[in-house]
Amino acid sequence: MRKFTLNIFTLSLGLAVMPMVEAAPTAQQQLLEQVRLGEATHREDLVQQSLYRLELIDPNNPDVVAARFRSLLRQGDIDGAQKQLDRLSQLAPSSNAYKSSRTTMLLSTPDGRQALQQARLQATTGHAEEAVASYNKLFNGAPPEGDIAVEYWSTVAKIPARRGEAINQLKRINADTPGNTGLQNNLALLLFSSDRRDEGFAVLEQMAKSNAGREGASKIWYG
Repeated sequence: MRKFTLNIFTLSLGLAVMPMVEAAPTAQQQLLEQVRLGEATHREDLVQQSLYRLELIDPNNPDVVAARFRSLLRQGDIDGAQKQLDRLSQLAPSSNAYKSSRTTMLLSTPDGRQALQQARLQATTGHAEEAVASYNKLFNGAPPEGDIAVEYWSTVAKIPARRGEAINQLKRINADTPGNTGLQNNLALLLFSSDRRDEGFAVLEQMAKSNAGREGASKIWYG
């Protein structure tokens, strides 16, 4: 009987593990996660190492080209970034990677920076709906990746009717870009204030695993 029970347990465990095995990320996905982690934690060395390998494995992947575009833009190489953006427009003109990159390039211009500053001013002075409208006009339906996306959805969360949508988007970004402690801190606070305590504690546990997030997690936990 004990052997039979053990076999049933083993079989059940095997069935539970099977989807996890099937869903194992590819090498490209793992490297892209490393790129996003490097961007979120400002580890340019990690970004460059991962990009080098990605460009050997899958150089025409729109997400890879977009990551190289962002890297060049951070380095101030506007011409190089524009070449990558042009290449991306040929490879995948309807992709989110291209649309997001196009918005990011716009934000690097004087007009784009001024429009972004206006949206931020509206957000910080309690005019969330006006701020979101300004962001939407600037982004043209394609928010950029990274900190600006976090900023946008954090502003959307200030609109009560859209808070749930914003939280879910911030959760998605957190899953895609682990290590962004600013995002995690804001997300945890939003979850607790929305009476989603179990999800909030899960984010705190995630924060506590990193040196950068441990102090922030403690403040929320004991605050």
